[in-house]
Amino acid sequence: MYRINISSNRPSLGQKIIATIGNFDGVHLGHVELLMQLNQKAKSCHAWRMLITFDVLPHEYFADIKQNLRSPRIGLLRDKIDLIKTSGLIDEVVILHFNKDIANLSPDAFIQNILLDKLHISDMIVGHDFRFGNKASGGVDDLRKYGIDACEFAEIKYNHVRISSSLIRELATKQDIGLIRNYLGHNIRYSSRIVYGNQLGRKYGVPTINLNLQRIRPVLWGIYSGFVYIDGCRYNGVISIGKNPTVSDGKVYKVEAHLLDVDLNLYGKIATVEILDYLRPELKFTNLDELFTQIHKDMQDARNFFAQIKE
Repeated sequence: MYRINISSNRPSLGQKIIATIGNFDGVHLGHVELLMQLNQKAKSCHAWRMLITFDVLPHEYFADIKQNLRSPRIGLLRDKIDLIKTSGLIDEVVILHFNKDIANLSPDAFIQNILLDKLHISDMIVGHDFRFGNKASGGVDDLRKYGIDACEFAEIKYNHVRISSSLIRELATKQDIGLIRNYLGHNIRYSSRIVYGNQLGRKYGVPTINLNLQRIRPVLWGIYSGFVYIDGCRYNGVISIGKNPTVSDGKVYKVEAHLLDVDLNLYGKIATVEILDYLRPELKFTNLDELFTQIHKDMQDARNFFAQIKE
């Protein structure tokens, strides 16, 4: 368990703690509405506002156990925390590392050992389909049984469509960046530390920064135009998300970005790539000359995109 205090204050002795729990993948508009309802309830009783989430996500853990392909993530943990912090609706984020011990807890044990004994939660607001505990056998009634004042979230719809992480994942398969932005309330972004790659791009005059996602499978896949933020500066970039099939064995997911008309030593810094527009699918080329010919075309297409949004 890892706790991040977002508020400048600390919970006072005897103060009620109202919490919500879930993956909050992408922190979309439905999540924000839930947090607004939690915030409204917290104000009425001067409660401390807590959000409980996971890393790895439960569905990733169970996919790994079964040796299945993971479902894609909309955002990384660093981005999730930043979006929650920016909302101003939460005082503290609690991250549970989802593992065998957590997965095997009965609903009663999860409530007693974690929610009550460790986190001292008095009230909760959860999604209408909220399930927890071993084999997802627990629900809202179990929370109430232990004296937690629990209520279900009244969800919202956008153009008569229920906003969900599953819907956004479906839209990502269609590369519908605009509609995804509408449902998220922000652009998809990935933030991580810049690591060393094979430096092949530099040899061909196209240096890139590399963000290694390890086993996290990104929801977007392809080549994009986007902004790259490093040390408070914003750069225009061409962003590749995928497995680099032309030059790698395809075992690791990567985010790579070429900063247009910029060449800096950025290793070790934290970078955020923000996806703005879809350029093309990821392709496997027969040789490096074909690959870098296409990359230079991508760079020009991205320049044209940025020229248009300046107008």
